[in-house]
Amino acid sequence: MAIPMFRRGRRNAVPALALALLVALAGCASTGNEDAGGDTAAGGSALPAAEGTTQYPLTLTTWAGETTLQERPERIAVIGFSPNLDALEALGVTPVYTMAEESEWPWRSPEWFSGIETRDTATRRDPINFEGIAATEPDLIIATNFVQDEVTFERLSSIAPVLENPEQVPGDQISWQETQRMVGRALDLPAAADTVITEAEQAVTAVAGEHPEYAGRTITIATDYTQSGIDYYTVTGGTAERIVTAMGFAPNPLAEQFVADASVADEQIGQLDGDVLVVFYNDAAGRETRESAPLFQALPPVVEGRYVGVTIDEPGSELTWVLRRGASATSLPWAADELTKRIDGLDLS
Repeated sequence: MAIPMFRRGRRNAVPALALALLVALAGCASTGNEDAGGDTAAGGSALPAAEGTTQYPLTLTTWAGETTLQERPERIAVIGFSPNLDALEALGVTPVYTMAEESEWPWRSPEWFSGIETRDTATRRDPINFEGIAATEPDLIIATNFVQDEVTFERLSSIAPVLENPEQVPGDQISWQETQRMVGRALDLPAAADTVITEAEQAVTAVAGEHPEYAGRTITIATDYTQSGIDYYTVTGGTAERIVTAMGFAPNPLAEQFVADASVADEQIGQLDGDVLVVFYNDAAGRETRESAPLFQALPPVVEGRYVGVTIDEPGSELTWVLRRGASATSLPWAADELTKRIDGLDLS
């Protein structure tokens, strides 16, 4: 499976005029699932019993505007990144619409996914299929961390109320817990949301108890995008750092210098230091080039055998996505286990 590799801060907002043109073009698209390239499965919506906590009408306040849920939604469309769909799966909620690339994640239940009514062929890199979404007649669109500007928000909200973040947050620093809570509240499942959050957090923190050797040690995780260089993933305050510290590792002081810009310049290669170094690579050729570079070979974790390299086509390489912007109640237990398997056997004494 090809893993979407996004560099931090590289997603630029589409200019309003260009997006308006995309909206107009989307309005000319076919409404049928087959014409839109969608794959319709039998089953349709599934929603657990309401908890009776959320009061409707419910105002959904986002950074781009407000919409209102008049009653509990029953037909839910999901667009954007994998945590949005994960948040529904964690609650046992089956949406009526989702995008193409959300099928093959190793933490995803194929049986649950097959129950989604419309699985569009449109990806996150395509213009939003507004007409395809509208054709599924949703009464809520979950688009957390995906709406690019007010034009997009207005077009989506003309179809159904939109769930987005109250404030715009960098993708690698968004709280998956808050996404889960927002979804739970909108669906009148806040207690269930708290439960799945707690269970996921406990699965991650259990690693610390099982691996006392991580205590006090630092771990540096980065991705080498080959042509565009290395990004430092475990930046201070970011998703990846929160995950590894929950697993028992200590914060790395070197991570502070990459908060504003995660790019690692050639002269900063020496800052890829830590008791453990994990680097993901876009391809085998890029990995070979990096690992043969004298500056990289001189890094203490490389010299001392505390380095792990992972290429994108290896099983488990989806870990890099979770550490960047794919953290969720369903992906994190898998990721904690996968990272542990990668670094088990390293001498951390």
